[in-house]
Amino acid sequence: MKESINISVNKDVLVWAREAIVLNRTNASEKTGISPKRLIQLEEGEKQPTLDELKLFSKTYKRTIATLLLNTPPKEKPLPIDRRTIDSKDLGSFHEKTIMAIRKARALVVSLVELKQDAGITIPSFQSKASIQDNPAIIAKKLRKEWNLDEIRQFENINYALDAYIEKVESLGIAVFQLSLTQDYLRGFSMIDEIVPIIGIKRGGEPATAKIFTLFHELGHIVLRDGGLCDLSERTNQQVEKWCNSFAAEILIPTFELLQMNIVVEHKSKEEKVWEKKELIELAKHFHVGPLAILRSLLENKLTTLSFYNDRHQVWNKPLFGRAKHPEGRNVAKETIREKGRTYISLAFSAFDKNRIDLKDLSDFLGVRLSYISKTRQLLNA
Repeated sequence: MKESINISVNKDVLVWAREAIVLNRTNASEKTGISPKRLIQLEEGEKQPTLDELKLFSKTYKRTIATLLLNTPPKEKPLPIDRRTIDSKDLGSFHEKTIMAIRKARALVVSLVELKQDAGITIPSFQSKASIQDNPAIIAKKLRKEWNLDEIRQFENINYALDAYIEKVESLGIAVFQLSLTQDYLRGFSMIDEIVPIIGIKRGGEPATAKIFTLFHELGHIVLRDGGLCDLSERTNQQVEKWCNSFAAEILIPTFELLQMNIVVEHKSKEEKVWEKKELIELAKHFHVGPLAILRSLLENKLTTLSFYNDRHQVWNKPLFGRAKHPEGRNVAKETIREKGRTYISLAFSAFDKNRIDLKDLSDFLGVRLSYISKTRQLLNA
């Protein structure tokens, strides 16, 4: 009969690991297969776990066995503020996959800083700052000119425009990652408590136009130095969310330019406040946003009615939350580049090409198996 070897652990570390992923004892028992009675004994220090039990804890809590063997619970930064609004059901409570995405973003920014420092690249400090009392449209107008965002308008391909906007934001001293946010109705998040501010964007199930708006909404949070986890609801009562929505809208759809568009001038002259979808799509394509964002700006300028906007919002605003579909199978190389960004991936390959890291290190930085490295490089250079 196989003899079970008990491993000496600090009970407080076991409790910390469970609570850090927001599991109660009942949930932890179900996921690990360890009985509730046994779990209580382990967490209260009456018994010590076997190696097999530690492996179960490691898998369930998404922690290495080495972490579970620490003498004391490590100190971790708290989750960003929950800024979800009317569309959310469980404020203050997050799925473990959301928590893992936050952890991943924090780990990636550490790797990004390491790659830049190794390459001798100075990391710029994000300087732009505003107060919630400031007019978001005025701040957006100022920063839009300062950041020279008009040059990106020339991209007709919306995916190229998204990449260009991300690179522009990264050049300001912000790390941008597209992550798997399949739970909690999140579209994005921002964190300002790292060495480099972080913006996380929902990777799957969102069109590029929505990602662009999310990027600048979260950038608004960083400008305010007030990060959070957001669903970007238009029906929010939170002042900071309204500010960031208005900031993103004015950044992407400058009012003075919208009012000069021929379609808008024509509607205004006829006092016509009902809009055809094709008209909104034409405007949206010009500004790299979705038709609802255009309609919202038209509403702000009294060029449509609240009832018409609400009606269209109800019909069109049906985001696909959950795992993105992959009808042709997953494209790991594409996901890797989207997740970490071209800047990060390029730095990792540069470090490898200059023999500063080996192939195993490159695999770790990219987060892919060795067999996917070549495909990732090919796609990066395509």
